[in-house]
This record gives sequence, structure tokens and C-alpha cells, in this order.
Amino acid sequence: MHKDEISKAKPQEISPGELRILKFLVASSDVERPIPENSISIENMSIREISSSISWLAAKGLILLEKDEKIFYELTEEGKRFLDEGLPEEQVYDLLEKEGQATISGIISTFGEKYARIAMAQLAKLNIKPVKGVLSLQGIAGIEDIFARRKRFLKSVEEGNGIPDPQLLEHFRKREDVLSERKKTFRSVLLTEDGKLIAERTELRDTIAEITPEVLRTGIWKNSEFRKYDITSPVEKIYAASLHPITFLIEKVRRIFLDIGFTEMDGHYIEYSGWNMDALYIPQDHPARDMQDTFYLNSKESIDFEHPEVLDIFRKTHEKGTKGYAGWGYKWDSGKAKQMLLRTHTTVSTIRYLYEHQESPQAVFSVEKVFRHESVDWKHLAELHQIEGAYYGKDASLSSLKWLMKEFYARLGFTDLKFVPSYYPYTEPSMDVVVRINGKEMELGGSGVFRPEVTRPLGLKEPVVAWGLGLERLAMIYYGLDDIRKIYQSDIDWLRNFVIKS
Repeated sequence: MHKDEISKAKPQEISPGELRILKFLVASSDVERPIPENSISIENMSIREISSSISWLAAKGLILLEKDEKIFYELTEEGKRFLDEGLPEEQVYDLLEKEGQATISGIISTFGEKYARIAMAQLAKLNIKPVKGVLSLQGIAGIEDIFARRKRFLKSVEEGNGIPDPQLLEHFRKREDVLSERKKTFRSVLLTEDGKLIAERTELRDTIAEITPEVLRTGIWKNSEFRKYDITSPVEKIYAASLHPITFLIEKVRRIFLDIGFTEMDGHYIEYSGWNMDALYIPQDHPARDMQDTFYLNSKESIDFEHPEVLDIFRKTHEKGTKGYAGWGYKWDSGKAKQMLLRTHTTVSTIRYLYEHQESPQAVFSVEKVFRHESVDWKHLAELHQIEGAYYGKDASLSSLKWLMKEFYARLGFTDLKFVPSYYPYTEPSMDVVVRINGKEMELGGSGVFRPEVTRPLGLKEPVVAWGLGLERLAMIYYGLDDIRKIYQSDIDWLRNFVIKS
């Protein structure tokens, strides 16, 4: 080979490890076919060193990389429970076979509300539906085979045998929390002509690539060759530490409120129903208090009820109202007010803060987690952040609330807003905030003027406007996501490269 040809074939210096990879590929039985990276094994080189050397060789054009992304499925804890104990629909079906029929209330009592509802939803798809609150077999045949196929599918996933039935895969993907999805990228390596020439014409020699204390102490540097460094060689991209997209957005929201003069407040994850519900004039039989909407604590432990004197205020307001307002007119139960729960909104922090700081004006905000007993889907989470804000003062009105909303969203870059009349038990008038982007509308939260039944009994003499907006809904728009769950996925590429709007 002519000297110029060698020069062309060797445009950059390569490390001993990279040369070992090239020589391994040359020595392979079929050099014309891509070789899976995981099949490359070289003495005294770790898997990490091999992978790093392959990436460098690809950057230098000495090998070609082929990438194949595969999706793997695993059973969640719920899926394993379905496999071990039986599918919920299978368990209820077995009960029907044994008893002939069962009431819905009896099924819920036996299996628990969550599993009972899963079971009844799945049985309804198999044409086993309740009639007047009673579920019966109704002469349906062949159901056992369907259950058996579903369990064989779950068993195959558990054993890592792949996906035997794409139709059942789609079935379980639509069911909440049965399968977890994991993506893995496999790389294959193909030697280029330049790489082949270098491997054949370059002698493998041990060189010193890094001056270490050991190199200096032993003196081996005196009789060794040092590796040459090419300052034009591409370098590995280093990603500095950065904020998570949600944390970044929280900080941006905090800065907006602080810049317009608001004071930040905080609260507790665990609240009493009295502060979370009763203080906001939500009646004790309101659907929002049901267990399907709220996480209650099943604990005998208790925490101190902050400002216990307000319990009598809540009782009088709910039973008899306040001046000019009749109240709900029912017998208020202090026991329900002392039920502990995971807060369903951060408005609980607002009303307690204003009770403790009654001098006006007050402008307060928070960005904190709340908890809802939601079915998780593309736009709902059970654990989410709420942007909470309130203004208390004699000039607080629906007009000032609209101005605050417009100012807040304008500073985030959103100017096309719409306010839609709505209903909330503790504000009147109330409105939802809707933002239009790319021709589509999305509701981001609720707002309104606190009802007198909320403010007057607590000694607040001026109007209060308040709002609660979903941070994750905002993030979907802000980062261009079509699924709210993607915000919390461990997609390292997205986390490194998410776009920050100016």
C-alpha cells in the first residue's frame, strides 16, 4: 500500500482499545455482515470500555453502527397479582358460578371497590351485565377459555417468552397498571474499508494514554511510547446537570408570581377534611368527598387540628349559614371533619393562610402537589402539581381575577385565553381558564370569587379571588407533549434535550 493510501485510511489517531475492536472485527468469520455488539468479547476490556470504543470508532468513520430498538414488556405488581390470584373478572365469575348470582354491593364488599369495578367492566365486555343491581351468568358459555388465554399471556410475559398474541397485548395495554413497557436499543457493528485497512496495517502496541501516579512511581514512562493526541478528534458530549422539566417550570411560575408581588405559602400533604372540605363550604354529602375521588388515610394515628376553634365556625355555617345566606340545613358531623386525607387541592392552604393573616391586602401563591383518586390516562394523574393563587382585598373582583390570569399566562408566552363560566362549591361566580394553542383548546384549571359562606365566618371582611391551575397540563403545552404521563418518564434523550420556551 502506498504511504498516501495509509494516510487516507488513518485520518485520526486511535486508542489501543479501538484498535483491538478493529482487529476483532477483521478476525471475525464474516466481516461483511454486521456483528452484534453484545457478541464482542475482548480480554482485559470491560463491556463499558468496548461500548465506548465502538462509539468512538463510529464517530471516526471506521465502523458503521446499526441500531435496533425493541420493546419489552414486564408484569407490574398488579399484573403479578392477577396471575397468582386470578384475574378480577375471573374471581367474580367463579363467585357467580358458585352462587348463581350476586349483588353489586355484595361483590364490592367481597373484593373491594377497585377490583370489583375492574371485574364488572371486563365482564360487561363479555356480555355479563348487571340487571337491577344483580349480576348473574345468564347462560354465557366459553368464558373460561378467554380467562385461560389471558392468564397464559401474562405467564408468557412473566417468563420473558415474548408476546404470543398481539391482540391480548393491546387488551392489557388498555387496562390500567398491568404491563410495564421498556425500550432497549441493540447495536450491530460493521467494519468500513478504512477500518479494515487500519486493522491490517497497524501494529498493536501498548502506549501510555494517561499519566498516572503509578506511571511516574514505577518509571515505566522512560522506556514507553506515549499515545498521540489529536486536538481535532471529536469529543464525547458532556451533559451538565440540569433541572427536571417540571422543576424548571415550577421555578419559572414562582418567579412570575414573586415578580408581581405575591407571597409564597406552603401547606401539608396530609390534611383534615375540615380544612380541606368544610372550610370551603363543601357539604359533607358532596360527591367530591367520596372515596372514589379522594384518598383517605386508614390510620388510628392523628395530627393536631390546626386552629380547632374553627370547627364550631364550620358547624354553624353549614347548618345555619351566615348573615344573608341560609346554609346547607343539615346536621353537621364533626367526625367527618376530622377524617384525615391526602389534600385534593392547595386551596386548603389559601383559606388557612388568610385566616391567619386577615389584614388586607394579601396576595399569596403556591406550587405544590395534590392527590386525586383518578384513573391515570393521557391527561389525568393521581399525583400532580397545582398552581394555587389568591388575592384578598377591597378591589378583588372578577375583573381583577381575569387581569391576573392574563398577566400570568402572558408571561409564560400564552396570550389566547378564554374564560368559561363554571361551577365550584366554594366560588361564585366561577370560571374555567382555557388556553388555545395550535388551534386546539385545553382547560388548565378553575378560578372564581370565594363565596361569602367561606370568607365571612372566618372573619375575612374583603372579597377573595382564587385560582387553581394544573401545572402538568401547562407542561403538556409548554413542552409539546400529547400524553401527560410522558412528563415523568425516564427518557434520557428527552430529559437532556427538552425545549425551553423563552
